[in-house]
Amino acid sequence: MFMLPTFPNAQKVLDDAFHKRMFAAKAEVFPHAIHPRVLQIMEGKKSNYQREDGKVQPLKVKRHKVTASFQHKEGKGMSLETFDEKAREVGEKLGKQMWNMLTGTIDEAVAETGNEVRINNGNLKQEDVFRMLEMVQHEFDERGDSAQKLILTPAMAEEFKKRECEWAADREFHAKLDDIKRRKKEEFDEREARRRLVD
Repeated sequence: MFMLPTFPNAQKVLDDAFHKRMFAAKAEVFPHAIHPRVLQIMEGKKSNYQREDGKVQPLKVKRHKVTASFQHKEGKGMSLETFDEKAREVGEKLGKQMWNMLTGTIDEAVAETGNEVRINNGNLKQEDVFRMLEMVQHEFDERGDSAQKLILTPAMAEEFKKRECEWAADREFHAKLDDIKRRKKEEFDEREARRRLVD
């Protein structure tokens, strides 16, 4: 019986390099900036959360798994190119699973609340923008800047950019946006004041 030698230091270097490439690829599909804030669950197999309306909902925790395979030839290992390719493959699969989980949860919430704005491509109006901003709860950072993010399809993102240029000089449009931001900031400050009282 033969025992192959192990090289733990070299293995750690390879593992670190693989994870670095994998998470970089994941971030291209599911950027860190849109990742929702989370609290790590340290123990247990289930949890729940309480909605703003007081209803307690079970937290759906699902295990996600991604794999990649490599067919090696006798006595020949993986090239650096294949190593990078497999790390990217795993990262992209992981990012797609996370993206589908997030958008699926959003779709469920939208269907339940009715907070839906239907926009046909090429037909974005100022009223659509106002409705989208009005119907959601806003968050602000420590400087008072809005932390809201819109998650758009590539086609809709292009349309938003186009309309942004068209409406850049529209004072009435920007005055309404400023008014929405001011009111949403007041709502946020009230929520934070109530939260601090409870804490």
